[in-house]
Amino acid sequence: MTYYFNSSRPTRRQMLKGMGTAASGAAFALGAPSILRAQESALVVVSGGGPYEEAIRQAVLDPFQRETGIKVTYVVPAHDAKLRAQVDSHNVQWDVVELSDPAFRSDAAKYCEEIDYGAFDKETLDNLVPEAKTKYAVGSYVYSTVTAFSTAEYPADKPRPRSWAEFWDVSTFPGPRSLRTGGSGDGGAVEFALLAAGVPKDKLYPIDFDKAFASLDRIKPDLTKFWTDGADVGQFLSDREVAMASAWNGTMEYLKAQGAPLDYQWNEGQLSPLHWVVTKGTRNRTAAMQFVAYQATAQAQARLNNLIFYGPLNRAAFRYIEPGVAAKLPTAPENIDKQFFLDLAYWQALSPNGKTNTEVLVDRWTKWVAS
Repeated sequence: MTYYFNSSRPTRRQMLKGMGTAASGAAFALGAPSILRAQESALVVVSGGGPYEEAIRQAVLDPFQRETGIKVTYVVPAHDAKLRAQVDSHNVQWDVVELSDPAFRSDAAKYCEEIDYGAFDKETLDNLVPEAKTKYAVGSYVYSTVTAFSTAEYPADKPRPRSWAEFWDVSTFPGPRSLRTGGSGDGGAVEFALLAAGVPKDKLYPIDFDKAFASLDRIKPDLTKFWTDGADVGQFLSDREVAMASAWNGTMEYLKAQGAPLDYQWNEGQLSPLHWVVTKGTRNRTAAMQFVAYQATAQAQARLNNLIFYGPLNRAAFRYIEPGVAAKLPTAPENIDKQFFLDLAYWQALSPNGKTNTEVLVDRWTKWVAS
């Protein structure tokens, strides 16, 4: 996915400078055994590049190195296949990787170390949302897929869609629509289809594929665009190619701040958490566990999410996030309860036919699009 800096601040330089004061008075001192401080091999941390790399270096990596004495080498990009290949070949080079899928598959124990929650302080454990504390992964941040719409088509003095049922209501809210393609393996379209059909957000799983695709049939003539990359849907809305769409909140907030004629709402948004996993067989297991514990602290997550339009998974982080920024984040107290969490374990689980539920989705979607 695409990462965007928080454009509520005027320049990137000011944003990065501001990180040093985002959690003033609340520096987190994490002790490290002398054996780690004297380590010869760096802890290899793997995730995304570009603006996200700049943000995580300033918010998490640099403070972690200063406070623990543990040297970190940052590598991009994170790739599931490469992690698996390293473990299978007994040549593990990556210690900590920001990837969710490996931790929720049936073979998670083969590729991921079990998280040592003894490395976490009590405050962090008490404030992490349940979806962030899993057996083989620790949450890093969350983004939301929301209902977005063109303000040219739906100005402030006219009704705007407030739910997926209203997104599906082409009589009251006319205009072409766009959803992220299910062919990418993303379950958002079928989840939104079920919500539009009246399924409560806490009853979405297990997915009723028949009901979901029957709901999609109702709106198919008005689905004129499908998207894979978040930047595309922003362009569709800005150019008035579609009147409304599912979209990533960060992309929408960034474009909105730039003056693009679009807006979005949080109700029934899909919260998608990202996680850190510790590679099975790492030679730096103790340091890796210290890192995943550190990045989960309220202060570290606040520093990061002051710079990107995504949300912390540590509820206490909002004590240190600027109020104007906090309101725009998916996990802000006033936003989180309106939404639902993507069930990563469900989508990685095997269905009765031996395929994962994600593979079932892709098969069904391909046939539906072609029909």
